[in-house]
Amino acid sequence: MAKPKKISEGYLERAALHYLGRFSSTEANLRAVLERKVRRRLEEGQEVSSEHRGWIADVAQKCVKYGYVDDALYAKSRYESLLRKGKPLRVISQDLRYKGVPQDIIQELFAAIQGEPEVDIDLSAAAAYAKRRRFGPFRRADRYSEEKVEKEKAAMMRAGFPFQMVQRILDATEEEIIQLLP
Repeated sequence: MAKPKKISEGYLERAALHYLGRFSSTEANLRAVLERKVRRRLEEGQEVSSEHRGWIADVAQKCVKYGYVDDALYAKSRYESLLRKGKPLRVISQDLRYKGVPQDIIQELFAAIQGEPEVDIDLSAAAAYAKRRRFGPFRRADRYSEEKVEKEKAAMMRAGFPFQMVQRILDATEEEIIQLLP
């Protein structure tokens, strides 16, 4: 059986930098990644020690201090990405919480977004979703059928959009939807 590899604070720093070089992350997610790396290197059945947890916390704090990890910036870029993909606010909020963004940062982000009264975020997301999935006016003319329209409605409702909004998007013209895009 192979001898377990040594775990040190230096190893965790290198692992964190390698991970952050490839992916954007929150502080909580970085801690989880580093803890998984420690668990993989430990002998089977051995628990993560308080010393290891201290190293993980120190490395995560260093990454925040040097600006490699910024939860607010991560939340904003993730929000914009998910909105372009056509995700409603409720789904975006759940995703940000899952990724480890603190609740106060999520609330600040949504307060800033909803400070723009002329923009309906969920309607913009529904328009983006319809365009990306080629629903409504974006579907090919030779593929129209009542069954296809019902499937499109069901898909949009499963994605988290209310029925009235789905109906509005699927009945809109291509130009109307393009004006709604984020």
